[in-house]
Amino acid sequence: MRLTRRELLIGATAAGLGILAGYLLSKSNEAMYIVNELANMREKRTTTQTLKTNTTTTTYCPTNKTVTETGPQTNSTTTQPLQTLEEILFGNSDIQFIPLEVTDVKIDSNNAYLTVYDYLTNTQLQISLPIQYVSNGNINMGNLLSAVKNYNSTYKTNYKVYLVLGRANINQAILQNGIWYLPAPQIYYNIIISDKEWENMYNVLQNLWNGNAMVVMPTSQQGPYANSLWGWNNGSIIILYQNGQQVNSVVNYINLADYILGTPNNLNPTSQGILHVNTIASIQKLGVYENKYPVVGVNNYLGTYIVFIQAQGYQLFSNL
Repeated sequence: MRLTRRELLIGATAAGLGILAGYLLSKSNEAMYIVNELANMREKRTTTQTLKTNTTTTTYCPTNKTVTETGPQTNSTTTQPLQTLEEILFGNSDIQFIPLEVTDVKIDSNNAYLTVYDYLTNTQLQISLPIQYVSNGNINMGNLLSAVKNYNSTYKTNYKVYLVLGRANINQAILQNGIWYLPAPQIYYNIIISDKEWENMYNVLQNLWNGNAMVVMPTSQQGPYANSLWGWNNGSIIILYQNGQQVNSVVNYINLADYILGTPNNLNPTSQGILHVNTIASIQKLGVYENKYPVVGVNNYLGTYIVFIQAQGYQLFSNL
């Protein structure tokens, strides 16, 4: 069959259009494939990033509590190192000592185990010292705390026992089975009885630390002047207090010391060398009584305290 020129042109055009359509279709499929691949790659990358953020972190806290943040996908665990005793007690502060309230004491043949509370960091922990470092004569930390608690119960008072612990060398303490064993020969501390809260205790001792106050040792023997008591400071002195309330506070501490020692009505329990009754104040010399005894006046009364003098160990405040 012979085709006309018009029919040949129509056929050639149709064939060209078919080739073009095939070519465009193949390119379209290729473009769709690329789009799908890019979408898949994006989905994989998003999934990978999500898995990386869903980790589990476990933090060991100094109070032996474990805080856990958990994500749904992985089981990886990170544990922070245990803090030193210095970090637990002093936190980020730059203070050089800390009053710790002693709330319980257990004694065995070698050691005393003290439960103490640190109000600076709101932490309770157990501390151990060799028994000879918290004893003197027939008094140790166990029966000292027991006597104070009994006195509080009987006379409706609120005396507390503090372990005032210096910062020096405290990082050498060793933790074993939840108890911090202090390096007794290397640390500095005082054992003090007071009815003050820890922060007031700290401020009073800071004044002593800085040389803004001094220590005198009163007795309950009435002096020759109103609101005065006989006392001791490198020899017998007369301490002139500002008012009767301060004198009554001194007498109350002397009565407590007598109660602990089992020596009722002893005017000067300090003389036994186990418990020192100390007034901390800024002092001014006023004169001499009978040309022999210095008379000192209390300018800024910072309180009266009982200090337990341990048989061994270094005192943080050696003048108490």
